[in-house]
Amino acid sequence: AWTVAGHCSGSIGPTSAPVSDTAAIGACPPEWERGSNVKYEEGDMVSLTVSEVPLRRVAYVCKAWPMSGYCGQFRPTEYGGDQGWKLAGSCEGSVGPTASPVFVSLGDYGTPGCPEPWNVGGTSYEAGDLVSFAVSADPSRNLVYRCRTFPNSGYCNQGVGFMPGAKNGHMAWDLVGTCDGSRAPTSSPVAYGGTCEYNKCVTTTARVSCIPGESGCSCTAGYPAGPSCKKDLDTTTCSDVPVNTWSSSVDYVEGDVVRVATKRFVCKGYPAYFWCRLKNYKPELEPNNVWNQAWDEDGMCT
Repeated sequence: AWTVAGHCSGSIGPTSAPVSDTAAIGACPPEWERGSNVKYEEGDMVSLTVSEVPLRRVAYVCKAWPMSGYCGQFRPTEYGGDQGWKLAGSCEGSVGPTASPVFVSLGDYGTPGCPEPWNVGGTSYEAGDLVSFAVSADPSRNLVYRCRTFPNSGYCNQGVGFMPGAKNGHMAWDLVGTCDGSRAPTSSPVAYGGTCEYNKCVTTTARVSCIPGESGCSCTAGYPAGPSCKKDLDTTTCSDVPVNTWSSSVDYVEGDVVRVATKRFVCKGYPAYFWCRLKNYKPELEPNNVWNQAWDEDGMCT
């Protein structure tokens, strides 16, 4: 096992105190504690003591998902720890208590009052639905979130794991702003009694006989005329039609107009008009909502 290296006399003097070559990050975060695969998240920091005399401590930062799952299972310096942790630098002392949180106004949501609070048992949230979420009881503070568009809207009904403000909440909800109080009950709807119309043009295509050689004819010049010679003939007919409320039974196309009360909306062109047929995108009076991706405002009924 051993090879003779030479001879010696006396003893080796004490070595100098080791010098850490890692950058100092300031105060030390809390000591690492073992836990489950969700104990730590991306960006969480912990510290470890590497020397008692003199006292020396280093800090580690948890890596991004999915590697963050190892942060609670492996100590940063043990075998497997480097899968979840990255050395951040040396640290000294401890992180002081954080100051009381300051609630920064995000700009009140345009409609007065708060929408209905988020419901953990909700199963019918759709793209564009608004909910309120209490972040403080005293003083009372509420945030407004909007359910995201498809396919993310499917997460809005997946319970606490995707609730507003949760780790995965951003996959389901967009933060809109703040709100205060509750919304006044809506008044009973009044049927629209005026005349609201728009000019709708419909193009139909018919297969008709043609002369060999003419534009669009299936028979080329010199081919004997006969019933086999056909071409497509488009006919466009325009007429004034009522502006109705949105209906799931209508296959809307570019230029179709619907109304909400007396406010008109016109369906956008290809490919957006496919969304005009989806309930999640039906027009609403709420501004800057998901319906803007399918519809444009088109004035008012008179």
